[in-house]
Amino acid sequence: MSKNSKYRSYLLVLVFVLLLNFWLPRLLPGGPVEYITGGGEEGVVFLTEAQKAAMMEYYHLNDSIGTQFVKYLQGVFTFDFGLSVAYKAPVYGIIMERLPWTLLIVGAAGVLSIVIGLLAGLYSAWRYPGRRDRGLFLTMLGLSAIPEFLIGMIFLIWMAVKLKWFPLSGAKTAFLRSDLWIDHAIDVARHAVLPTLTLTLASLAGIYLLMRNEAIRVRNEPYIEFASAKGIGAQTIVMGHIARNAALPLVTMIIIRMGGLMAGSILVETVFAYPGIGKLLQEAILGRDYPLLHGLFLMMTLFVLALNFIADWIYPYLDPRIRTAAKRGTPR
Repeated sequence: MSKNSKYRSYLLVLVFVLLLNFWLPRLLPGGPVEYITGGGEEGVVFLTEAQKAAMMEYYHLNDSIGTQFVKYLQGVFTFDFGLSVAYKAPVYGIIMERLPWTLLIVGAAGVLSIVIGLLAGLYSAWRYPGRRDRGLFLTMLGLSAIPEFLIGMIFLIWMAVKLKWFPLSGAKTAFLRSDLWIDHAIDVARHAVLPTLTLTLASLAGIYLLMRNEAIRVRNEPYIEFASAKGIGAQTIVMGHIARNAALPLVTMIIIRMGGLMAGSILVETVFAYPGIGKLLQEAILGRDYPLLHGLFLMMTLFVLALNFIADWIYPYLDPRIRTAAKRGTPR
């Protein structure tokens, strides 16, 4: 694929997602005003007709769809979607306030799942087709069938309710009585343990299976048999030959799977009431908060597209064959 066609595909995906970003929130039943006032029944919040009219005017809900779309595009290009309906604060500020919490658990889960998955896949491939490989393989298959929210509920009931090892919810203890930064850091870490473990287990099986299959393929190559016949130690063969050659095709998959972790954080943060981007997205959907939904969807779209771009950019530098093919103009 040439660079121009690759850039065109990214642009088309971005345009398609931007259109979905505008239409999907408006396909939900009700709207921001209806949600705030309880849908016309016993209102959750009482609003006067003047207040309703002011809200409708500020958020352009009385305007035509075309006018709303133009205002939406202005927000996209300026990264300014106005005030959130629920929080009465700028959308950009709300997202930036919640983003570090999601990056904490997603980053930690990404590192743990990659390290454990690659090592477990290597070990399984080296023991293939023995009993240890079969046992580990079946365990990972079973783990991949369990959804994130169920893993989170198990951890929540077991480690937080029964054993009381970790907090039930939140990202930090309110009004923690300590002036030492280490106490606050430990408190944040204790709150992040269960969401991180849940995301790690939910994404571990995919990386393990990819590494195992690729390592088994590399293990059957003639140069591995030749290295073993020369008397090279097993550890050197595994880490110096199998791991290096098997991990190469996995680099792009691992980078792309980070986007899957961001998506998985929506359910996990909801289970643990963790105040990150996923929990914020759930609150925005329930509240029909159009400006906040626009900002969140745009941020997630740019995040996933950036990961795919990094994967496409870095892979030719890792595999000289692709770089050579690109120079010759041959298709990948």
